[in-house]
Amino acid sequence: MRRVFAILIYMNRFQTFLRKHRPLCVAYEALRYAGHKILGWGHQPTPVWYQFDQYPTDTDSESQPMDKNWYHIARPLYRHEHVFYNLQNALKTNPHVKGFAFIFFMGIGDYLYTTPVWGELKKKFPHIPFYGYVGAQFDRNNSPLVGKLLSENPHFDKIFYFNGSRHPLIWKNYDYEEALSQIPEGFLAIPVYYEYGLQISHRVSSVFETFGLPVPQKPPRPVMYFPQEPAPVVAEHLQQVQEKANGKKGIVFLQLDSRGSNYVYPQMRELAEGLIARGYYVMSVTKGGPTENADYLEIDIKKFTINQTWHLLSLLKQEFPLYVIAVNSVFWAASAGLNLPNLGLQHWIDKKVHNLWYPNIEVVTDYLYPLLPREKQIFAPPESYTPHNRKIIDYKPEWVIKWFVEKFEK
Repeated sequence: MRRVFAILIYMNRFQTFLRKHRPLCVAYEALRYAGHKILGWGHQPTPVWYQFDQYPTDTDSESQPMDKNWYHIARPLYRHEHVFYNLQNALKTNPHVKGFAFIFFMGIGDYLYTTPVWGELKKKFPHIPFYGYVGAQFDRNNSPLVGKLLSENPHFDKIFYFNGSRHPLIWKNYDYEEALSQIPEGFLAIPVYYEYGLQISHRVSSVFETFGLPVPQKPPRPVMYFPQEPAPVVAEHLQQVQEKANGKKGIVFLQLDSRGSNYVYPQMRELAEGLIARGYYVMSVTKGGPTENADYLEIDIKKFTINQTWHLLSLLKQEFPLYVIAVNSVFWAASAGLNLPNLGLQHWIDKKVHNLWYPNIEVVTDYLYPLLPREKQIFAPPESYTPHNRKIIDYKPEWVIKWFVEKFEK
């Protein structure tokens, strides 16, 4: 037993070392993947409730020992590998399963794509407690603000936070070891995974497939939950915007920064002032606009939770024409959840962007995507943008306003 314990400590230290040295990590994962494909490493049997790269079939018996290791995934994933869950199998074969602990290491937008799944799972398992475990730190994969949204999701009974770290190569191998130590006995530890690739029709569809749920013909929009009465900060800003936006053509909401691509649109002031000149009231969560202008409001994210921002927009939508201009980030999914017209600025070439698209989004792009509807793409000529860096472009404000007028001013 001591020898096993020592090996586990060594392996944990080794993994920690690799995470800090990306070239070594890449080499190690390449060797591990080659061993998996060529030598058959990692092809051990799995419990009946999950399986690698294919959905677990129905069964009435379990061949694996139902010890504490049965309740969580046995090993790290290989690159390009996925996990599928059959939670019904777990309940059929193990009477000691007490609940589901869903582990999240994702951003706010990523979470929004999962929201249609939780209601469907709760219909299937109405008496099973749902616990949420959320990474407590901001990094390229994770936002702890997901925990705030889960706390307002009626399908989750309790929310907890854990300290973890991202894997430099395989995002699904996020270090959630601390979460495993917090999960109560008898709860399945279920990392929330999705696929993102050219062969995937949509991220929402992938999450449905991951949990073995019937995939809707059209990806359902994100589900948002708001209190019956707005929070004081929401009510205060609602009254302020109602007064200022009265008599305007409508309200344009801007989100022109992206954590995932480390991008901030550099011409916020010019864009906002151009929209104001056309008769709109402008709101923004991205800094850099004309805060001295009475027809402009910058949302102070220190005062608002992200859900309160969405709640404010949902209330304004009931009174004013409301539009979104957003780079490919959280407000692509959020605008779909709120069912708002969105001029989506695709600021870099991502051939998998169809995974993230909803029909409310008119995509401005300098590259036509074959897997997006052509009528939903606005091709940007070279004179309409300038290079931001080697991969990213900045659309000129006058062109953004031109496209906005063409699409949304009837």
